[in-house]
Amino acid sequence: MAPGPRPPAPGPRPPVAVLTGPETASAGEATLIAFRGRPESRSFGLPTAGLATGNEAYPLSDGALLILTQAADLDRTGRRYTNAPIAPDDRVESTAGDVVRGTGDPVVVAARKWLESRPACRP
Repeated sequence: MAPGPRPPAPGPRPPVAVLTGPETASAGEATLIAFRGRPESRSFGLPTAGLATGNEAYPLSDGALLILTQAADLDRTGRRYTNAPIAPDDRVESTAGDVVRGTGDPVVVAARKWLESRPACRP
């Protein structure tokens, strides 16, 4: 039986920006999912690799492997994530050329702008 949504833990809740892209996979996707549904959290970038499940390999007698999904991640709202890319809250394209030109990575720039707009991050 999957646990249901839990009440928020007491204490401060600083804003959190999670950066994602096609190379965000497995544990990186679990980290993204952990922040889904959390107040003052937002993700930026491109969809993830889509490998958010836990898999187990079983050797077969002919030397082949049978790989079965044994676990799927749930976010704090109870939504289940299977093997599909996870879209960020804010889709932002990034290219190496932006960094070379000195304009900064657009994903980092977008996340920073959002963080700086949050009351907890204002001086």
